[in-house]
Amino acid sequence: MRTTLTAKRSRQALSGLLLLTLLLGGFGQAWAQPFAYSVNSRGFLEADQMHLLWRVNLATGQAEAIGATGFLDMEGLAFDSAGVLFGADDESKTLLTLNLNSGNGIPIGNTKTNMNVPIGQAMDFGLTLTCDDQLLVVSDYRQSLFTADATSGQLVRIGTEGSLGAPITGIAAWGSQVLGIGQGINADGNLDAPNLYRINIDTAEAELIGPLGSQVSPYANAGLAFDADGRLWAVTDRRDNGEPDLASEILRIDIQTGSAQKIADADVVGFESLAIAAPGGCQLQGGPAAAMTIPTNNRFGLGLLSMFLLLLSGWTLHTRQR
Repeated sequence: MRTTLTAKRSRQALSGLLLLTLLLGGFGQAWAQPFAYSVNSRGFLEADQMHLLWRVNLATGQAEAIGATGFLDMEGLAFDSAGVLFGADDESKTLLTLNLNSGNGIPIGNTKTNMNVPIGQAMDFGLTLTCDDQLLVVSDYRQSLFTADATSGQLVRIGTEGSLGAPITGIAAWGSQVLGIGQGINADGNLDAPNLYRINIDTAEAELIGPLGSQVSPYANAGLAFDADGRLWAVTDRRDNGEPDLASEILRIDIQTGSAQKIADADVVGFESLAIAAPGGCQLQGGPAAAMTIPTNNRFGLGLLSMFLLLLSGWTLHTRQR
């Protein structure tokens, strides 16, 4: 009788763990499509719908407005290792942080125009942070790479003016590698073939990886970011004959070839910035690889943990029935 009761309870535990695995592990691919943050800097919307921070479902394009940033041309967004969201505003040449609950932007040092760049100088920023929280800023107009001081906002150019040799409009870091996405429309208003590049942050030189390909519609600017699992995403600010009235496209990019897959159209037009997760791939930088851990802060990690517990419970049941 005792053996029968033990076996019954074990079967109940197995059923519960299996259900948990299905719910959290998601035998589908829902976990693979993360949420992201972006700001609509362009587009024909009502005034109260412009220049907002949005939370975007990268699988569907559905966007939820968080609130006004207080800045007119946010072109770069990126998280640091502590989860602080940084932004780069081209209209005021300001480095800032954003409140994830309200969307409100606060200039670094409480000072606007803190990048030490003339207001009238066109830049078109992209922004990322490395594993050591170094702020990197790119300008597609100047085809140059900069570091930004996290306490003052001031930019310092790396290498020589124009050393990138390409109009790179968005950048993203994973471990020690930094990638950039080319601008779709150049400074003369002509279409460029959009490409993915690998950037040497010591010399500020760019190496072509490959074209994004035929799935990508013409765009003016783009945001670029890695998710927590090392997948590369982009969001594009699309234009038709100079009119920024088309839905932004969400792309996933192969980092080996540069080829992009269109995932969805966003609900909102004018996205040209993208932030998804804190700097990733950092355990691969220097020294031995870190011990494998189960990432229990996402559904995939929880699914793995549930599967492990399921197998352990089955082994325990088998042992007791012997």
